[in-house]
Amino acid sequence: MNVAVENKIDELTRALHNVTVLQEQNQTAQYRLERKEQSWEEINRHGSRLFDRLLSCWHKDRQMGLLFEDNKQEFWRFQQQNKYALEEEKEQLMADNRVLVDKEEAYHYERRKLMMDGEL
Repeated sequence: MNVAVENKIDELTRALHNVTVLQEQNQTAQYRLERKEQSWEEINRHGSRLFDRLLSCWHKDRQMGLLFEDNKQEFWRFQQQNKYALEEEKEQLMADNRVLVDKEEAYHYERRKLMMDGEL
């Protein structure tokens, strides 16, 4: 094998290592996002129960009931905004992961090809 081919193989090996590091970071980010989603769902359940309890207690005072109903609607809008933000973050992480897998496959292919060509 000539020096140029060996250098290229070393370069591809370093690139593969970098991709592996990025994949590990992506996996960690996905895990954190899952934990964030679980916490978010728990907060939403508690918030919904709280508003339901408040509305059931203040049904005699119309003005207070309307205030709680408005706050419940605002809470719902906030829930939806966060839901979409979490979904977008999840989709971005998945897209990044696909890109990294594609890069890894390309680097492996190119390195194998160079190794086979160098043996000839």
